[in-house]
Amino acid sequence: MDLLSALHSFVRVAATGSFSAVSRETGASQPTISRHIALLEAHYGTTLFARTTRSLMMTEDGRSLLPHAYELLEILETAETVLGRRRASVSGLVRLGVTTAFGLYLTNRIKDLLGKHPDLSVELVMRDGFGDLVEEGLDLAIRVGEIAEGSLIARKLGAVHRSLVSSSTHFTPRSTLRHPHDLTGEACVVFTYGGGRQDWHFLNAEGEESVVAPAAVFRANSSEAALHAVQAGVGVGLLPEFQVRHLVAAGELVEVLPEWKVPPMPLYAVHTGPRTLPLRTRTVLDFLIEISLDVLSPT
Repeated sequence: MDLLSALHSFVRVAATGSFSAVSRETGASQPTISRHIALLEAHYGTTLFARTTRSLMMTEDGRSLLPHAYELLEILETAETVLGRRRASVSGLVRLGVTTAFGLYLTNRIKDLLGKHPDLSVELVMRDGFGDLVEEGLDLAIRVGEIAEGSLIARKLGAVHRSLVSSSTHFTPRSTLRHPHDLTGEACVVFTYGGGRQDWHFLNAEGEESVVAPAAVFRANSSEAALHAVQAGVGVGLLPEFQVRHLVAAGELVEVLPEWKVPPMPLYAVHTGPRTLPLRTRTVLDFLIEISLDVLSPT
């Protein structure tokens, strides 16, 4: 039996929860993936997945085998690197799921990456919300906020700082804004990333906290739509700092309540495995880590 191929199929089925998904991503037939799992089960004398017509659940023995399978595959991948059996050139397509704001920033930097690796190509799938990596065929994705899915392997890039801003020429607050409570009744633009309640949390240098339920006259699940609304003078908006910093520097937007800060949100790059990524995917991940130092550092 090709134990390594079978172990690779095993960790991918464990990550995706689907034989057909692994078949699509590897190009192997579904019967081949099923045969790999059956051979492993015969080899170890146990059942790794409990199967029904509608679901596929990993057994306790499967969960026990999984970390050892990851470790073995990672050791072999490292050995290939050390012995020089991997190609020196980075090539192939990497599909990257990103938020709109981060994706637009990335397009201004992507030339640096592609210039170093002319055989590499990157496809951005931009959306302000959570999607399924397997269903969308993504190699990597950017996620804001804590990661709930236990099947994802996450690398923290940093934290997204946000700024409360308004148009410098098209918007006049109804009241003098000195405290977050003054936002009550003020026209606000709300970016509804991730869904759920959109309270704004503030903290000042003295440790005082304030929570405001913004009076949203305009909501959008796109950060770009929210930004355009703020620029047009629709209201005050809370947006990613790296998205608006150049507009604040140019005087097109002004910071509102600058002495009050909003707790940052963690930013992750996630994938479904294996832990040792293909060279092309690892190269893109390293680039994301590099540029995140600029993106996520507040001015």
